[in-house]
Amino acid sequence: MVQLTQKEKLPVWWIFILAPLGIILTSFFFYLTGKEIQSIQESIGITQPRVFSLLIYNIATGIAVLLYYFLLKRKKLNFQRAGYRKKLSKRGVIDAFIAFLIVSMLMYPLISSILAAFDIPMFWKSIGETPIKQTSVQDLILGTLTAAILAPLTEDTIFRGYVYQMFSERTNKWIAIIISALLFSLIHISFFGPGLTIWVFFFGVASAYLYYKHDSIYPSLLYHFINNIWAYIIVPLIF
Repeated sequence: MVQLTQKEKLPVWWIFILAPLGIILTSFFFYLTGKEIQSIQESIGITQPRVFSLLIYNIATGIAVLLYYFLLKRKKLNFQRAGYRKKLSKRGVIDAFIAFLIVSMLMYPLISSILAAFDIPMFWKSIGETPIKQTSVQDLILGTLTAAILAPLTEDTIFRGYVYQMFSERTNKWIAIIISALLFSLIHISFFGPGLTIWVFFFGVASAYLYYKHDSIYPSLLYHFINNIWAYIIVPLIF
């Protein structure tokens, strides 16, 4: 692991801008557009509201990533500090798939079953069980772009490459993992629902642990990609 001095630590105050910026800008966009949102969505050829909202969220979180880049640059640092270092090793690939099997394939149905016993839904009723439907080639392309490519790149850079990284420089790895996963899950509550937000916490724990174990963001990016391909592309196509 990279040993960091007090002088080299990432500033704590950045978290108040970078962590919530994606959801704040997304909410602000939908507030400004109001009743015009549907016409805007249709004008760019997107048929599904959830795909459109995910695209806006990715753009908003991408702005947070750009801001993070400029903040790092001001300190004469680069994105190696955000975990873009080393190569994706075979062990990293294997660990990403193991995380997918344990957290995404085993824990998801377990959490869903437990919460169902307490009448706690995974998704808000307005969303349904499949937020993105795959009914056309366009749906497939947009779903892959927004959920499987842009979402991992933007979210992991902020929540693993900054939030986890910053806390790990000040405390032990498990506290840093839990805090970063908790913030990551809370960001998603308005997008999905109470049950899935609980599951996203465990997803965030696995992602941050992959980052810690390999001292690199690439295994967590791969895990995020595999999970979202399964959840947003394969499952909707099957069911």
